Formats: sequence, C-alpha cells, structure tokens
Amino acid sequence: MDTREGAMGTERHASPADKPVDTSVGEAVVVEAEDHTPPDPRRWTLLVFVAIAQFMVLLDTTVVNLALPAIQSDLKASATATEWVLTGYILCFGGLMLLGGRTADRWGRRRTFLVGAVLFTAASLACGLAGGTTVLIAARALQGCGAAFLSPAAMSLVTTSFPKGRERTTALAVWAALAGLGGTLGVVLGGVITDSLDWRWIFYINIPFGVVAVAGVLLLGSRREDLTPGSSPDLIGAVTVTGGLAALVYAIVNIQDHGWRSGLYVVTPFVGSLVLLTTFVLVELRVADPLMPMRLFATRSLVASSIGRVLTSGVQAAVLFLSSYYLQRTLGWSTLKSGFAFLPLGIIAIVITAPATRVMHKFGPRPVYIAGAVGSVAGLFLLTQAPHDGDYVTQVLPALLVLGAAMQCCTIPVNVAGVSDVPQEQQGIASGVLVAAFQVGASLGVATVATSALTRTTSELTGGTAPAVAWLDGLHLGFWIAAGIAVLNLINAVVGLPGRRRATSTARAQTT
Repeated sequence: MDTREGAMGTERHASPADKPVDTSVGEAVVVEAEDHTPPDPRRWTLLVFVAIAQFMVLLDTTVVNLALPAIQSDLKASATATEWVLTGYILCFGGLMLLGGRTADRWGRRRTFLVGAVLFTAASLACGLAGGTTVLIAARALQGCGAAFLSPAAMSLVTTSFPKGRERTTALAVWAALAGLGGTLGVVLGGVITDSLDWRWIFYINIPFGVVAVAGVLLLGSRREDLTPGSSPDLIGAVTVTGGLAALVYAIVNIQDHGWRSGLYVVTPFVGSLVLLTTFVLVELRVADPLMPMRLFATRSLVASSIGRVLTSGVQAAVLFLSSYYLQRTLGWSTLKSGFAFLPLGIIAIVITAPATRVMHKFGPRPVYIAGAVGSVAGLFLLTQAPHDGDYVTQVLPALLVLGAAMQCCTIPVNVAGVSDVPQEQQGIASGVLVAAFQVGASLGVATVATSALTRTTSELTGGTAPAVAWLDGLHLGFWIAAGIAVLNLINAVVGLPGRRRATSTARAQTT
C-alpha cells in the first residue's frame, strides 16, 4: 500500500480493491481504504487560517468595483486602462486555476498555499503603492496569479484535513459562509474606504489578512509532503488550458463593452479558447501523466457540482451587478449607501449556514441544493417586479434576504458533493475545477445580463422612451435572464446530483 504524509496529516492511497463506502453525508461514495489514523487535532485551526486567506481573495474580487472611478481620476487613466485593473486580475485568476490545483497535488498543498498567499499579499502592497496604471495593472495580474494558486490549494487543504462525512461538511459550510461574507463585504468596504480614506487602502487591507494566514499556517509546524510520482510535467497541457481559459475569460469580460459580435474582442478569443481547450483535452487523453485526468469528468458528482458552481456564481454576480445599478440609477442612492444595502445579504448567508448544514447531515446535499435553487428563482422574480419609485425595505430587502440564503444553500452542497468522489491525491485539481467554474460563471453571468440590459435600454432610448423607464426596463430584462439561469440551476439540482437512496445503491454496486 502506498502512503504519503499530507499537508496536515497522513494521506493514504487506496488500491483498486479497497473500496469501503461512506454514506454519512447522504452521498455514498467510493473512498480510500479505511484509515485508522486519528485526524490531526490542529485541523480546525488550519481551517481558520486558510479561510482567512480565501476571505481575502474574495474580498478583493469585489472591493475594487466601487473604487474604479476614484482610481481613474487619481491616476488620470483612460476608461480602457481602468477596465484592465479588473480584467487583468480575472484573466490570471481564471486562467491559472487548474494549473494551481494540479500544482497543489504534485508539489504539496501547504507549499502551494504559502507561495500563493505570499505572492497575493506582496502584489497587494504593490497595488497600493502603484504610481501609474501600468504598474497597477501588472500588480493586479500578480494578485490573480497568487489567487489562482492560493484558492484551490486552500480548499484542498480543507477537504484533505477533515474526514469525510459530518466534519468535512461542517468545515466546507464554514468555508462557504466566510467566502460569501468576503464577497459581500467587498462591496461595502469598497464604498466605505473609497469615501472615507483613499482607494489605495482597498489593497492595503489585504496585507494583515495575508500576513496572519501565512504566519498561522507556518506556525502549525512543518509537515513533509512527498511529490506525486510521475513523469515530466505536462507543459503542453498547462499552456493550452491556461491559454484557453484566459482567452475564454477575456472574451466574456469584453462582451459587456463590445457586444457579442465583436470580432477582435469577443469572437476571435472565443474561437481561440475553443481550439486551445480542445487541444488540451486531446493532449490529456494521450499524455502519460496528465495535468487533469479526464476520468475525473466521469464522476457524476464533480460534473454536476461544477455546473452548479457556474450557474450559482452567475446568478450571484448578476444579482450584485443589477441590484447595484437599480439602487444607484433608479433609486438615486450614493455608492456608500448602496454598498451597505448589500450587507444583509452576507449576514443572512452566515445565519443560514448552520441550519443548512444540519439538514445536509441528515438528508444529504441534494435537498439543500434544490431548496437553494428554488429560493433563487423566487428572489429574482421579486426583483423583476421592482418599480421605478421602489422602497428598499419592502421591495428590495426581502428579495436580497431570500437570495442571500438561497445562494448559500446552493454553494455548500456543490462544494461538498464536488469533492466527495474524488481520490485524495486529486483533491487539488478537483478544487481547482470548482474554483475555475466559479470564476467563469461569475464573468459569464455579469457579461450576459449587462449586455442584455444595455441592449434593451439603448433600443428603447432610440425609440423615444423616457431614460428612467428605458433603464428600468433594461434592468428588469437582466433580472429575468438571471431568473432563467436560476431555473437551469434548479434543473441541475434535480437531475444532476444523485439522491441519498440512489447514491447508496450505486456505491453498494461498486463494492460488489
């Protein structure tokens, strides 16, 4: 039997004949051979530090949005250059995600996490000190590179440090709660910091988070991690998947400004991404030691969870984007006031985490996922009815509360189910797939609803419709499209993840 020492404990590799079944979270799966090694007592401390790092990454994903006008004014930047402050980060984050996940499996999750966290923190300091847009864009790209290695390594540290079942479900629920809070607080802090301090502080606030996360993981003590044995690195696979994902994200983020038919900014990079990703698949099917084993996608739970991550993050990003414009453009709220309006969404996500986790312990991920998808459809339907003179407390807040709870009920189950059937030695790449799905879904969600809303508004303005009415009609269309994405998420929840009884019977068949 092959054994190796993991990031926070001993990882034991199973032989094909060793196939005991674990059904403690409602998902019966084939796991490694039974290991009686006691869990590392420091695993909950580890969760705190890696969750802090993930909180920092997602905080930075949204905190920049409200500061862009101030950045453009202070650095005397063009609109295009300012857009690259966002795009550069997203491209590197999304493009390098799978490479980061596989690096965690091959090189060590702890080491990959530390390298990513140090790079992200140092790049944050460089962003704050930037004297021009070129330096700022380059530093933001480095932030994205750090996040691409930090995020999948952090998630795989959690999944491999906690035993499958109740503990892992609870740990991933806490992880999802802090991640959701980071994304929501980013909107709030972006407005607060920009209005009261200076835009540079939206980057400086990352430094204490990064220092604490790095120091905490280092203080846990050094644990040897053996490199995954294999042939030479799959460089062709790394180049093609990174280039393919980067080209895909580039095409998506340009849809909003250039439209779906733009040959240079959308069509060409999209076709290029298809060519590169097709090449990647062909390479992975032939290479001896692939960057991403294609057999992972024979795992139903990982495929369904990845689709769920794309659709859930698409809905979430669309809600934040459209609701922000509704509050500022339709209700006339300030940036700061609009930022605070989203705080209840993050709070309800934390509140719902404990009861959602208890339901998952008893009935498995699927019922919670279905409930979350239904709730997101209901919340978006409420927003499609938002009037021009709407009241926040009675017409916007209820929808945000429903959506905050619903998004959390979608996120926790797919995080748990997505890694449930994946072998221990491939947890890093599986985590990378899930995080990459989140990034692509968020980018696609915003691009889709923003382009559609803008097209509707422009069309009505051309026809002589009053600007206020035209803008609101465009937002309503965006909310309806987001609701359609939520319906697709509901379908995936119903038919994608296996139910408790079906999963149990499948696992029993696999052991015979």
